[in-house]
Amino acid sequence: MNFSMRKAILLGVIVFLSLVLNLVPVQAQAELTVVDSSAQALFPLSISFDLSAESNVDITDIRLHYRVLRHSFADVTAETCMQFEPATTVEVSWDWDMRRTGGLPPGASVQYWWTVKDASGDQIETSPVILQFDDERFSWQSLTQDMVTVHWYQGEQSFTEEIMLTIEDALDWLEADTGAVLLEPIEIYLYANSQDLQGSMIFPQEWTGGVAFTRYGRIAIGINPDNLAWGKDALAHELTHLVVHQMTLSPYGGIPLWLDEGLATRSQGSFPNYYIAALSQAIANDSLISVQSISSPFSADSELAILSYAESYTVVDYLITTYGKDKMLELLETFRAGASYDGALIEVYGFDTSGLDQRWREYLLEPVGTITLGVLSGN
Repeated sequence: MNFSMRKAILLGVIVFLSLVLNLVPVQAQAELTVVDSSAQALFPLSISFDLSAESNVDITDIRLHYRVLRHSFADVTAETCMQFEPATTVEVSWDWDMRRTGGLPPGASVQYWWTVKDASGDQIETSPVILQFDDERFSWQSLTQDMVTVHWYQGEQSFTEEIMLTIEDALDWLEADTGAVLLEPIEIYLYANSQDLQGSMIFPQEWTGGVAFTRYGRIAIGINPDNLAWGKDALAHELTHLVVHQMTLSPYGGIPLWLDEGLATRSQGSFPNYYIAALSQAIANDSLISVQSISSPFSADSELAILSYAESYTVVDYLITTYGKDKMLELLETFRAGASYDGALIEVYGFDTSGLDQRWREYLLEPVGTITLGVLSGN
């Protein structure tokens, strides 16, 4: 056999092997594939997730993974296992019904992804996608200044600029009074009225006019030119909740409710007449609620709730008036470090909740006390 013949045979073998080997990927092309993945929000009620996938063998397992992006010290991911008949082509969907789980604020972010497995053991995990849970009932405009973004859909920009000035003043006052400042950006949604606001919520209370979603850094509130005075006070109140939350956020625990609500109520400036009346009556009847009791959620009874807010204001007023804003800032920072209610008070002021209760009661009854001659007289 001469060289030319051997060369021809060798070339033929190479071509044959090439053809045979090229058949392998052609036979395996129908591998596990996600054809489509999507999510559709129906604010504020639900989010619908859809996925279609195919494989050359039966698809046996599909799971949806999702989590809400918010202030947290742990990433909590929910997992839902889809129910379907195994097949080579599958379409699945799942509705997150927030009427069962509780709602999300406007603009909240939901991250989701899928894992898909087939009978051969192949698995796909899709890339995470972030869905914005927006209130699409309205065409929103936005105004941003420093760490504050205001969203609105009704009224001139001049009205929103006035609201932004109110926010700046409230933040400046809070810093001057307590040393507390914003640490992260926040967003505020201005609804034109309480009806529009309540339409953004799951099972709202009919009296709801504004709410702070502290873990999301958001406020939703109904403000218009006709209720501007109320709106400014309410906005200062809710802003304080956001700032205090940022200043005290800790994986070890929270802060007593009297501190949170007392600072928020104090930030409104004036002490409402109905607070004065409730506090005066409780003092006269010797029926003040203890500081220990208003450390926890307030009573659902409206009269007791009003008294709890009034007392919280005066407890905070006592601490700031007597010991100054530097001590209040130190108290907030001590809670952020993970101290307990009593532990924080002892570390900063040298007395626990029981000691605070005793001193606060004496403060209220002082004949020349700030509360007695100032707040209770309405000055």
